[in-house]
Amino acid sequence: MRKVLPGLLIGLGAFLVAAAIVCLTWVPGQVERTPLGTDNTTALSGTASVLGDPEGPVLAWSENKVDSDVSDDKNVVFNTSLCVVHDDGNIDGCVKGDDKRLINAETAQFVADRHTAETVKNGDYLPADAPQMEGLQNKWPFDAQKKTYPVWDGIVGAAVDADYVGEDSIDGLKVYKYEYTANVGPVNLVGDINGTYFATYDFYIEPKTGSIINQEVHDQRIASGVETILDLKLAFTDDQVQSNVDDANDAIATLNLLEKTIPIVGLAVGIPVLLIGIVLLVLGRRRGKAAPPAAAESKEPANV
Repeated sequence: MRKVLPGLLIGLGAFLVAAAIVCLTWVPGQVERTPLGTDNTTALSGTASVLGDPEGPVLAWSENKVDSDVSDDKNVVFNTSLCVVHDDGNIDGCVKGDDKRLINAETAQFVADRHTAETVKNGDYLPADAPQMEGLQNKWPFDAQKKTYPVWDGIVGAAVDADYVGEDSIDGLKVYKYEYTANVGPVNLVGDINGTYFATYDFYIEPKTGSIINQEVHDQRIASGVETILDLKLAFTDDQVQSNVDDANDAIATLNLLEKTIPIVGLAVGIPVLLIGIVLLVLGRRRGKAAPPAAAESKEPANV
């Protein structure tokens, strides 16, 4: 056992140290990336006044799906859609274009860096006629900072600065709040209608993962020479927020395990175990060299 123990300790220590080094150097680049299997739908609710009608309840669904066939290790291609409908109490999804309950339906494609989440050049990822977007789209970067980030606004047709405004907490989860205001015109509002666009967006971001936990929107569109054609207020539903909090906590636990716990344990335990194994191995070899040879047994016959 004494001969085997040093080897076991050296092997265990080397494994723990190697695991720590891998988690510190290789793992962050692999786990802090948008998964290629991303396919989710976000539920929102609120109120809206359309073409001057009285304000009423609305529902919305925002879909984000990765096209894994054209995405790669560095960039990810998203197909997204947003559908806003009047809530008549008997609807649980988007409706067809000729349905009177439909307020707005739109789709988009963009290419984003899998780590920073910022839009990159379309290049060969999208058709040549696809609009080139910029800024953040559907999430913040991993390890989001307390600073201003550019966020794409389709009506403005450009990225708008979202300023960091402070920390908050949602169901015990720490979030960073960012806010942007758009006030432009004349711009294209919908179809061939131009006018003034005013909107405020509040984003509540879990900084470690960059995920959007909640989002609050106030969107007003006023056609040139006409009254307000849309006054929309939306936010994630309570159930959606809770689901986002749960998902963020799970993701944080995984990242902390891989990026903190394993490296700390690997180095704190692995290095001493490795050194103890080496010391025992060296001492064992020294004892073997220092041990005197056994006295030879006498072969001479006894005197009579």
